Amino acid sequence: STSITKHWEAELAALKGNNAKLTAALLESTANVKQWKQQLAAYQDEAERLHKRVTELECVSAQTSVIKTQKTELNQTIEELEAELKAKEQELEKLKEEVENANQLQEQKDSLAQKLQEKELRNAELEAQLSDLEQRLDNSQLEGESFRKSLRSLLDLLDGKIFELTELRDTLAKLIESGSS
Repeated sequence: STSITKHWEAELAALKGNNAKLTAALLESTANVKQWKQQLAAYQDEAERLHKRVTELECVSAQTSVIKTQKTELNQTIEELEAELKAKEQELEKLKEEVENANQLQEQKDSLAQKLQEKELRNAELEAQLSDLEQRLDNSQLEGESFRKSLRSLLDLLDGKIFELTELRDTLAKLIESGSS
């Protein structure tokens, strides 16, 4: 039962360590998500501003070749921002999965902690039973020792009586022999 308890304690300690790491990763991920949301908002604002700028340039400028070049550059910038936004969204999904995994590990940890508590309670009950049985065994051994001492006393008394009877017999035999001679 001691090795089982140590096993569960080691497993609980490992789970606590993993839980702490996951909690730290979750906090870091949450901070990153906030930062990415801010960046996303900034990119969306920038994209909207660039779209407006493209529209203004198309309306205002008479130089279509310059406008086309700027429009191409702006569209390329927009595409790059959209690609970066997509990458951030994918990373955000990955972080959500990690958070879900952390929650599952927390549930497993709680379940194992409950099982460990139940095992420790059962272990305490078994130790109490063992202590009671050891006490009863000690009492039984003491009673057996006392019984053996009583038997020895009776045996010594019986030996004494047998000796006295033997002497009495010998005396009677001598009396009978002396009376017949």
